[in-house]
Amino acid sequence: MRKPLLTILSYLLISLSVKAQSNHSKIDSLLNAYVAIHKFNGSALVIKDGEKVYEKSFGYQNAAIKSLNTKNSVFPIGSLTKPFTALLILKLAEEKKLSVNDPVNKYIPDYPKGNEILIKHLLTHTAGIYEAFRKSTYREQVTTTYAFRPEEKMAFFKDEPLDFEPGSKFSYSNSGYDLLGIIIEKVTGLSYQTALSQYIFKPLKMQKSGFNFGELKDKNKVSGYSFISPAKQLEINFWNPTLTYASGALYSTTGDLLKFYKGLRDFKIISKETFNQATTPFLGGYGYGWFIDTIQGDRVIDHGGNVAGATSYFLMMPEHKICIILLNNITSNSLEKIGNSMYAAMQNKPYSIPQPKKEIQLEEPKLLSYTGIFEVSENYRVEISTEAGKLYMKINDEGKIKMSAEREGVFFTNDADIDLEFIFKDNKIVQLKIKQGLSTKLADKIS
Repeated sequence: MRKPLLTILSYLLISLSVKAQSNHSKIDSLLNAYVAIHKFNGSALVIKDGEKVYEKSFGYQNAAIKSLNTKNSVFPIGSLTKPFTALLILKLAEEKKLSVNDPVNKYIPDYPKGNEILIKHLLTHTAGIYEAFRKSTYREQVTTTYAFRPEEKMAFFKDEPLDFEPGSKFSYSNSGYDLLGIIIEKVTGLSYQTALSQYIFKPLKMQKSGFNFGELKDKNKVSGYSFISPAKQLEINFWNPTLTYASGALYSTTGDLLKFYKGLRDFKIISKETFNQATTPFLGGYGYGWFIDTIQGDRVIDHGGNVAGATSYFLMMPEHKICIILLNNITSNSLEKIGNSMYAAMQNKPYSIPQPKKEIQLEEPKLLSYTGIFEVSENYRVEISTEAGKLYMKINDEGKIKMSAEREGVFFTNDADIDLEFIFKDNKIVQLKIKQGLSTKLADKIS
């Protein structure tokens, strides 16, 4: 009986090895495809059944000195900060220092309608609080280095009317999570970053994670880019952490986020019961700091992060013991799709591999029909012109960028993360839609 048993065990081990190699190959092909179209430049880590099945880094950590990303590279993680903020709130709730049913005015007495807004509303993005990013003054300040105090942060949204009755709708809110950070400081008597370190980073031995990326002294610290390719790199400044604060100011590594995953999986910070509450969707498929999504029938728990110059994505699927961690030092809106495709590949489900956009040739009269001046605001003008049979765009006083036609009315460039779409009315061009990085702008044709 021993020989057949050994044969069966050998077959199982070989099968598992082949499957692991297959997963590695599929993930590698997928990520390389996104690298080829300049949508991924960073580090990836994939865990299955407690083991690393994929770990690899791509592209420049710092293009100026030609240093490459590694598994030790440190990245801003943007809104992946929110699960940490929520976890800390839930830890304080378990310690009876607060309750998710507490009203905001218990901790910030003069907050407008603070008796109606509960902590759980902030956690689930259902408070109706005004989103500070809507204000041009906020967007201007987010690129500064000024150290904002809590009351100065609140001033961007505190006195604005609520968008809806608390608890009635879902609307993703950075302002709401920043308010949670202020509550954490009130309850603990510590700064937000010190509280995070004491309650989460130190217990999980996350030694490469922290709050103020600008002040970080580490040879593995990444530079941020709005676009990066072997031929061209457009460096960009990261956002002010004292403004992005508890909604988006943390930095980390793939290795530290693996420790975070294990801490959640093994209930080292909060109990299984509290974790299950956190990952139960309320409105909009959002729980306490997590999206609860479905990928081709499978329930997954995930969150992404997007700031200028960096993006992140974290997915866990407890039933299949899978965790996918992606960190990127370029502005990109593709990371969630990449992570979802990686999960599908591991589960032998359909997924697509991106292909480079192909240019079509348009006749000169057609190209000329797109030319003109388009205005988003008095401070943002776009000039569309032609030269030697090619279309060019020029934003304000910046240099010209050559655009390629993907199809009639839609153009792309290989030199920046910009797409253009001309909008027609009664067969005349009236507007230009400009997709650049994380933003989409509409410009009216003025001449």
